[in-house]
Order: sequence, then C-alpha cells, then structure tokens
Amino acid sequence: MEISILIVDDDRYLVEKLEETVQWEKIGISTVFTAYNIRQAQKLLEEVTVQILLCDIDMPQGSGLELLEWVRSRKQRTECVFLSSYANFAYAQKALRLSTREYLLKPITNQELEIVLAEVVREYITEKNEEDVSGRKTDDSRFWKAFFEEITGHAAMLKEAVREGRYRREDVFYLLLLRVCADPRADGYRRELMLFHNRLCSLAAAFFKKKNAEPEAVVRVLETAWVLVVKKTENQEAFCEISREWKKHLEYAVPQNVSMYIGQARPFMETGKSWERLEELEKRFLPGADGILEERSMRNTGEEGYERPPWEVWQKSAGGEIGQICPELCERLQKSFEAGTLTYENADRFLKELEQFLYGYFEKHKLSFLSLFDSQEFVRKERDARRSLCGAQEFVRWIFGRLEGSRQFTDDSRDVVEQVKQYIETHLGSDLSRSLLAKEVYLSQDYVSKLFKSTTGMTLPSYIAARRIERAKEYLRQSALPVSRIAMEVGYSNFSYFSKTFRDMTGMTPNEYRSNPEKL
Repeated sequence: MEISILIVDDDRYLVEKLEETVQWEKIGISTVFTAYNIRQAQKLLEEVTVQILLCDIDMPQGSGLELLEWVRSRKQRTECVFLSSYANFAYAQKALRLSTREYLLKPITNQELEIVLAEVVREYITEKNEEDVSGRKTDDSRFWKAFFEEITGHAAMLKEAVREGRYRREDVFYLLLLRVCADPRADGYRRELMLFHNRLCSLAAAFFKKKNAEPEAVVRVLETAWVLVVKKTENQEAFCEISREWKKHLEYAVPQNVSMYIGQARPFMETGKSWERLEELEKRFLPGADGILEERSMRNTGEEGYERPPWEVWQKSAGGEIGQICPELCERLQKSFEAGTLTYENADRFLKELEQFLYGYFEKHKLSFLSLFDSQEFVRKERDARRSLCGAQEFVRWIFGRLEGSRQFTDDSRDVVEQVKQYIETHLGSDLSRSLLAKEVYLSQDYVSKLFKSTTGMTLPSYIAARRIERAKEYLRQSALPVSRIAMEVGYSNFSYFSKTFRDMTGMTPNEYRSNPEKL
C-alpha cells in the first residue's frame, strides 16, 4: 500500500531538512509532498490524495487548523499530525475536535518524529485492511485491480464475475495501456508519478464520460504504467479516434511523455487474452511517431529480422554525404515500424550500431565526442530513442544536425568564439543561455564554455553581463527611454537585478549614470 505525506510549514529550512533527513521509506511512507502555506497545500490537495498531513499550526497566511477544517469539509480521509511551537490548550482542544492523530511540540528530533509517524502509518494500514475485509469497499474498480494483479487464473476470475452478476459474457471491453516515460534518477520522481496518477484518474473520468465511454476502472499495474478498462460503446475505428484524442488531451494536462497501447474490442470472457496481448506489445514493440501503437495494426510478429544500414559504406565516404544519411535512417525506421519489425530488440541493435558509426566518424575526422555532445543530454535523448519511433527519429536528427553543423567551423577555436560573440551582440535583449549558444555553433555546452574562457579570459556569463551593461549605458546616454524599458531592451526582466548589476559594474545607479555619464 502506498502512503504519502504532505508537510506544511512556513519554515522552509525545517521543511527541506525533514524532507531530506527523515527515513521515510523505513517508516512506510513512499512519497513526500511539501507546501509553505495553506494556499499551496490546498492547491496540491485538490490534485492529489495524501494519507498523512504533517502541519504547523501558526503560519502567517492561515493556520494549520484552518487547513485541517478545509480537509475535513471535503470528506478527505487524511490523518493529521500537528507541529507547534506553543503548548496552547485552545489549539490542542480544537485539534482534537478535528480528529487530529497527534499534537507535537517543536523542536522534535527525527527519531521522535519517525516513531510517531510509523505508528500513524501502522494504524492507517490496519484500519484500511479492516475496511477492505468488511466489504464496504468492494466495487468494480477493486475487481479490476485484483484482475491485473493476478498473474494466472484470469479465466476463473472472469467466470466468477459473471456468476455474481457483475458483468455479462456478451459485454465487450477495450483495454488502454499507458506508459509514462520517467527517469527514476530524477528529483521528485515518485512525487511526479503520484501527481500523474491523480490527474490521470480525474481526467479519464471527465473525458470519456463526455464520449459516453466512462472507464470501468483506471488501474496502476506498474510504477510507471496504467490500464484503462472501457466498456464498448463505439466500433473499433471510433474508439481508436477517441483514444487518440484522449492522449492529446492528457498531454496538455501533464508534463510527462506518455506512450499509449490501444487494445482490440473483445468479449468480457476474453479480457485475459486482451491483457496478455497488450503486455506483449508494450514489451516488444516501439509505439509510433505519435506515441501510439494499435493492436489491430500489428499483423506482424516482428520475427522478420533486422535490415542493417550500410554503415561501412557511409564510414568509408569522405564525409560529404553526412547530410544524406539522416533522412535515409529516419525513413528506414519508419518503414520498419510500418512493417511491424520495429521491436525494442531491433531498435537497441540499431542504436548500438549508430554509436559505433559515430565513434568511427569522430576518429576519422579527429573530433571529440564531448566537443559536440553533452553527456547528460546524449543519455537522455538516447533513452527517449528506445521508447518510441518519434524518439528514435528525433535522436537521429539531433546527432546528424550536430555533425553537419560542426562542419561549418574550422579547427581554429577563434572562429567559434567570434561566432558566439556575434550572436550575443545581436541578441542582447533575448535569452542567452549556455544551451542556446552551444546550439548555435553545434557544439556541447561545456566545450563552448571552456573554449570561450580559454580564448577570451572571461566566462560566458561575465562577458554577456558586460556587453548588456555597455549597451544599457549607450541607451542611457543617447535616449530618453525609461530605465525599466532599457533593462528589458538589454535582457533583464527583473528591474531590481538590473539596477544591482549596473551598480556593481559601474559604481553608479542607472539614473546617476544618466545624469553624469562623464564620471565613467
């Protein structure tokens, strides 16, 4: 059972310390959310359900007692533990009326807090299990959750459901399998997945209801995978169109990349077969450029093998054909998908061969991998390339775009630096991030930064700031523009930061300089 907690306190240091140092997994808590006032907490609780609320009472923008009253008014099942710097009897009395689990006084050690929270978790799980046993929670969603958790014995479960009158044999269902592309090493990985789960459930119910196809259940089958069970209301073609529309709708609402596998309509008693087929598709085949794979289109088993690109021929060429290789590789990937042979195994083989081709190309042209590619960006894009046709094609275009672009520059590092300087000079009022500048010269961020510093003696941020302030001085001398407008013109959206930077670099405020420009 997944248990999540929301920490609410206006003391940011305390919140961050608790989030980082408490042994959450040890006490049975899988996800930690944080908020610094009750408005943030309320906004979060409108999207997710948490089992435990750890909350300060005295906060400037609203008390913890007000927050708990709001939670109780929404009939949310949440255990609350209050933290307070005061042994206030009135607070404690009201907390008890709101069914608070614990009332703790600050300061409190991590060990003391862990003991209290572990007991809250234990009691919550015990009460939840008792409710489940009593049958009060028995519904269709619970049936489907048990169905997908069962490895074997699907047929028996389906027969029992028919016998109980839950469903009829002639009922027809679709299964939709959704897989989130998430990096388990990323910060807030579990928190983002829980947010996705809650949004998915609420959005699915609202969207499909409008289409007269409300899901019977939304079941989380893996940490990053969910199944929607939908009773048939349309023909296969119409349902696939609805599903494609649903994916676009979902992508507008969540930041994660999602792959979708659309099953074929089957009678209730064949739902086990539907699930086995979707699992097979998800494990073996990459979805298309739109992130979708339809079972009905997979007439192939993927056993036709792998057609190897002519890497050796391309490697022997003098490099003049590098721009022609990219479209040919993308077309090969597209044809493989259409033929039903773009399996994960074949995609993995393709990507490994592509990397070997790159190493050969670098050696032949005396290039450094790190001069063209940032390691983390390369790893991220390669990971996406193993998840869908779209990701694979984007990876190929990105690689060959860098290779083609890098040929515009000679081995003289001054050419690269001059190109960067020229771009900065003509875009002082725009974004001048490292990634954008590196993209302009088709090199990696780290390489461009080191090259610029070794050639000019200045870091990129220092050079950009100096050029922006110089341009600002020109505006102050030669125009009547307001200082706030000048700040925007030279790339500073924050007026206070612009003024501070101007003063640090010139010893005067912008207005002082406008009045006495000859002092500099």
